[in-house]
Amino acid sequence: MTDYFRNDVLIKRPYIQLHWCLAEIQMPIRCEIQADDGRIRYWWFVPELQRYLRVVTLADGVTLHNAFPDRRFKP
Repeated sequence: MTDYFRNDVLIKRPYIQLHWCLAEIQMPIRCEIQADDGRIRYWWFVPELQRYLRVVTLADGVTLHNAFPDRRFKP
């Protein structure tokens, strides 16, 4: 995980559990590669949140960079 993920995302959003993010990149509902920087977006439904969670990794597809509930995502 990036320093940003560790020091900002997990601190600002304490309800996000690391195991959700790790499971999501293994079994996403959808994934997209961002054209500008190659980062990869993953979406997964989290029953505990009753929302879809978007997780962003670096271009390697492994290094966690960001995570947040995505209110606009439609499966």
